[in-house]
Amino acid sequence: MSAAARVGDPIEHSSALEGLLLGLAVGAAAVVVAAAAGVSIVASGGLAAVAVVGAVVTMSAGVGELLGSLSWCANTAGQIFKGSHNVHTNGKPAARAHLDTAACEKHGSAPQIIAEGSDTVFINGQPAARVGDHTVCDGKISSGSSNVNIGGGTKKTDDINPEVPLWLHLTLGVIGVGSAAVLTTPAIAIAGLFGSLLGGVGGNLLGGRWYGEDSNGQKLMTFGGAFVGGGLAGKGRQWFDARYEFKQEGLGSLFGNLKVSKRPTIPPPNSKGVSPEVYQKLRARTPSKEIQAMVNENVVLPMEDPALPGLEITKPLHADHVVPMKQITEMDGFNQLSFDKQVEVLNYKPNFSPLSETANTSRGAKTFEQWTRYKKGGVDVDPKFRASMMERASKLEAELQDKIYSFLP
Repeated sequence: MSAAARVGDPIEHSSALEGLLLGLAVGAAAVVVAAAAGVSIVASGGLAAVAVVGAVVTMSAGVGELLGSLSWCANTAGQIFKGSHNVHTNGKPAARAHLDTAACEKHGSAPQIIAEGSDTVFINGQPAARVGDHTVCDGKISSGSSNVNIGGGTKKTDDINPEVPLWLHLTLGVIGVGSAAVLTTPAIAIAGLFGSLLGGVGGNLLGGRWYGEDSNGQKLMTFGGAFVGGGLAGKGRQWFDARYEFKQEGLGSLFGNLKVSKRPTIPPPNSKGVSPEVYQKLRARTPSKEIQAMVNENVVLPMEDPALPGLEITKPLHADHVVPMKQITEMDGFNQLSFDKQVEVLNYKPNFSPLSETANTSRGAKTFEQWTRYKKGGVDVDPKFRASMMERASKLEAELQDKIYSFLP
């Protein structure tokens, strides 16, 4: 049961919106400071860098909103000024949902209708308002009668405009899920989203039962449940994807022919990669003449070297493996493929990028993460070029591994 509300009783607002906006600002500032300090928060460049920033600011916004919604951040924003003309509580007009209003400093001079009340106790045909019930501006009645309590559940009579607009929550949600999809995979991001929703609902129900509705404990458990649920679901999908895959068999409806299959188990090789003899034979077959011609198509020489600023390219470009050949030959299952299939994997066209002869020699077998400088010429690798190649390599590693798995029995 809650205390009965009367004319003159206060309403309060939380600082959830202010906390969210402050969290956004703090998150953005943290990214800027980290980048200025040389922290590699955006080292991957491109879309991955944007995703890292998106993940940081959405998390900080969520924490800010949570802290701002707690009871110690609530502020009195006005009071009830209209009540029943013939029903009084402690000598004051009793407050009713739908009919009576409150003044709210956060929403100007317009009166705010009381939007909630008891579903079992009615005054003049409308639900009796109590402490904890809300106005249409999402203000909460914070104090009431000291000796008159009203029971029953909560009946909503009017739409409530939440303190944090729905569009803002949706925007941050899209940014958060999109960032997770870029940094992991879309499947893991979606699993995390559903896990977060289920965890939040579970935390909300348990928190309400243990600590009371709209309590700090309920809010903390809702946030904690969403955080833990999202994390566990994402990890679970990651575990599943590492061991199983969906395969479509035959014709017909998509879901009617989906089958969950275990990924092929790769027995540990006697040695890492392929033998030196096989490696040399493979080097002679990659890149193919077709790929070499592809990277020189429509190239006009001389041209500036995109990898090594200040140098000029005068000779035909080299077709360079984005994911190094040595790294590919050491991937799971590569040494169990036939020689022809190994050549096919190594000549995967998306894994080639044009490099000048100088850049190609300087890079050698290093990854783009390792290759930072043309030492002989004293030239640093262009940061934007290197970042874009690192982003490409990250995605190509998964594609090449899938290609290898597809060739295994």
